[in-house]
Amino acid sequence: MQRKRWYAIQTYAGSELRLKHQLEERVRHLGWQTLFEPLPTGEGEEYFFVPVEEVVTSRSGRGRASEYRVPYDYDLLVTTNERIQRGALIARRPPKHLARPAEVVAVEPLWRVVVETPTHAEIEYLIPQEKGLRRDVRVGEKTRPGLPLTVDSDERYAAEERGQIVARERVKRLVLRYEDGSEEERIIPEAYLSPQVRLGAALQEGAEIEREHKIHARASGLVKVKEYKDKREVSVQRIEKRRLIPGYVFAKMGLDEGEMFELLRGLERSARFVGSKTRPVPIEGPEILLVQRKAGLVEAPQAAEAAKAPRVEVEFEVGEVVQIVEGPFADFTGEVREIDKENEEAVVMVKIFGRETPVRISFDGIEKV
Repeated sequence: MQRKRWYAIQTYAGSELRLKHQLEERVRHLGWQTLFEPLPTGEGEEYFFVPVEEVVTSRSGRGRASEYRVPYDYDLLVTTNERIQRGALIARRPPKHLARPAEVVAVEPLWRVVVETPTHAEIEYLIPQEKGLRRDVRVGEKTRPGLPLTVDSDERYAAEERGQIVARERVKRLVLRYEDGSEEERIIPEAYLSPQVRLGAALQEGAEIEREHKIHARASGLVKVKEYKDKREVSVQRIEKRRLIPGYVFAKMGLDEGEMFELLRGLERSARFVGSKTRPVPIEGPEILLVQRKAGLVEAPQAAEAAKAPRVEVEFEVGEVVQIVEGPFADFTGEVREIDKENEEAVVMVKIFGRETPVRISFDGIEKV
């Protein structure tokens, strides 16, 4: 048996994992497992390796993060920098029950529209459902002072400030009358209103009036949590696996030249060993050190936690002009002076009264012009 040495197999960029799978199957079919150095992975024994790195895509880029508005009456079940899978439970609001008997004396169907201002404060509008909302009043749309929210442009239901709509739902305003004659008003989303709660209903102590509500992740990725006065904002940032060395598959093997060409037989159009046309050449030096580090065979010269953390990728760079889209400096443009990937923040130089002022703001709060 030949001494095991590292070799590189060249293929088309984007075909690395498919080729790796084909070669793994061929090695097992030929019974050559002992001629390869097994690589430590969490998915069983493997003999071929494609170096990848994990990248957290920025909000403004191709993989825009999934965002969730989580009020403070919800139990938050995730933490910042936690990895979650699609379908995982992010937050839960427990069911609500009556503390004492009550009669439902009024039920009014309403629209609830919540507008988030540039300072992250929230303004809630309760609009009778018979009014009807304008078609452009939906989550994600911008508002301006005086913008009508109803079809009939009723001035009583106009936006007060510039902002963005973050919630739009049907709710019911209940008036509960207790045995001592006191009354209480509650606003409950229609989707979570218990069926027994209706006009004239006599509800006993402990009766459920609002069902449990759960928020599930719509995507897999890395969790970020931000706390504001009226809510918590949870985002799930997508983690992409990028090829560190596109177009190459690596293996440590002890095959002779004839066995090497047998390994690639039938794959000549999509794969070839690095070297001359007739003789594969082992790889050494910095290239193989990089491969060994990514394969977990050689310790990288950095802290273990830092090595595991996905790299944060941003869509802008120092010297580029960007627009601030949140906070008190929203709508200002300025030049990026610094980028702090560890804290996911940038320093933007904005002109205020003719003087440049540095503004430190999160990556979420700036966009390319």
